[in-house]
Amino acid sequence: MNKIPVMVLRNKTNADRYLAANIDVGDWDDENLDVTMNDIQNAYMIVRKDLAVPTVSDFEEHKDYHAKWKQILTKKYGNDAFISMDFEGVCEAYEPINIEITKEQYEYAKELMEESE
Repeated sequence: MNKIPVMVLRNKTNADRYLAANIDVGDWDDENLDVTMNDIQNAYMIVRKDLAVPTVSDFEEHKDYHAKWKQILTKKYGNDAFISMDFEGVCEAYEPINIEITKEQYEYAKELMEESE
């Protein structure tokens, strides 16, 4: 398998930009730290464990996970809880799209995901 299907979040107002995986790999030349396709391995990605093409259902599951996590943090710490990524807010500015990346890009992106766990 030379190409790996992933879902990334494209900026709704700038279709050439994608949500970065984290602040450390964001493009500091962009006001939102969004990355370009040239650095897509640095994008926030949804990847299926079986490496199948991510679906709308996968995206909705991901969205639900973040909503539940936000709910837990808010319940425990109140309305001032620190939430590193408000996925609901992200979804207002970004839309999910499917792309393919190289195996090398996938390996790098996988390391980024593992670091954030």
